[in-house]
Amino acid sequence: MLTYELTSRDLEDVRFAISPAAETVLSLRALQDPGRFPLQLPWVRAVQPLLETLDWDVLRWLVNHRMGSPDFLTPRPTSPLTQIKEELDVIGAVDLETFERQLIAVNGELPAALAGPDGVAKVVDALREYWQTVIAPYWNRMRTLLSADISYRGHVVTQRGTGAMLNELGPAISYRDGLLRVDRVSDPSRTESVAGRGLVLQPTLFGPHAVIPFDIGAEPLLGYPPRGQANLWSVVDPPSRRDLAQLIGTARARILELLTHPRTTTDVAAELKVTPSAVSQQLQLLRRTGLVEPQRTGKQVLYKPTQLAALLTGTEPD
Repeated sequence: MLTYELTSRDLEDVRFAISPAAETVLSLRALQDPGRFPLQLPWVRAVQPLLETLDWDVLRWLVNHRMGSPDFLTPRPTSPLTQIKEELDVIGAVDLETFERQLIAVNGELPAALAGPDGVAKVVDALREYWQTVIAPYWNRMRTLLSADISYRGHVVTQRGTGAMLNELGPAISYRDGLLRVDRVSDPSRTESVAGRGLVLQPTLFGPHAVIPFDIGAEPLLGYPPRGQANLWSVVDPPSRRDLAQLIGTARARILELLTHPRTTTDVAAELKVTPSAVSQQLQLLRRTGLVEPQRTGKQVLYKPTQLAALLTGTEPD
């Protein structure tokens, strides 16, 4: 068990974040022991044909048989909007002493494949290829679920308080009288004080109960299982253009297709060779249904697709 001690100020400073790097690294757990991740079996089955092309001489050392991983692989995220490129840059900047110490702590030895000054670069390259091959094609769907969970937790905080929210994070997590207890994660048990460093809560699909830092005294971080995982893989592929057009209309489907980057109403109208007022009507409907969102830049209003639209169309929002 890990117990975090939180003051009233620490409770006020609890933050949420999403980490593409953490989902990438932790997903190796599901490939190593699929039986522990029944809700992710559709993903495991889908990626099986792609695995043999990856660098397992490196990847196999990133998660041990007890599901532990070096902390440098999962840098504490700062935002729900964290991007994989940012995190790979952070991983690539780890100092050699930390890199080797944490690999030895997790694996009991320094893997020969990762020894030497080029070890960090090998890890970053292997993770980048792994991300592009088996995570990126599904990331829109994963991120939408993770973001929806954060929105729900925020609602609980505003309605019932941070303590109530913490008590609902999962069966292995409980909070009472300034003590946040996380069971099934640390042997031997340990107690750590947050002490003004800020506690980051991170929904993750690959817990399965909870995720904590491997190193004692690391920056406070708690990964917890998000809601709605049972339905995550119920839709295997995004709809075809024809299906999407039948669902939301040909004109609106075409507009979403054009919004590969934020555009003004005039830009879209020129592309479609229609009047700006006609496009404006369609954009307003897409906005009301949560498929596009406006952003003001100076005197211009640009429209971009939301994460919901990205999930629906199978594209990555800009």
